Amino acid sequence: MACMPTEDVEFHNAIKEVFLRYPEAQGKYALSSLALENRIGVDFDKEVAVSRVEGRNIITEFKDRKSVIRMQLCLKWNFDYTECLMWEEAPE
Repeated sequence: MACMPTEDVEFHNAIKEVFLRYPEAQGKYALSSLALENRIGVDFDKEVAVSRVEGRNIITEFKDRKSVIRMQLCLKWNFDYTECLMWEEAPE
């Protein structure tokens, strides 16, 4: 069973209040930790996550920002929406 975050409690409570204020967003968005990306040393200044769906699996690969040239849809933004952290390749 997952437990509630014990770090940044005030931050998480503020996000919870936003979701309670906008219930229609609860099924569209989620707060995401960058713990796994930090664990493997992703440098979001140089790399971007590109995801695709294969059956019931979401496959995410980290690629050099300069090498990603196909049209993409942004799935995960940084905190102030100035940089996309995760892309989904647009359907052909």
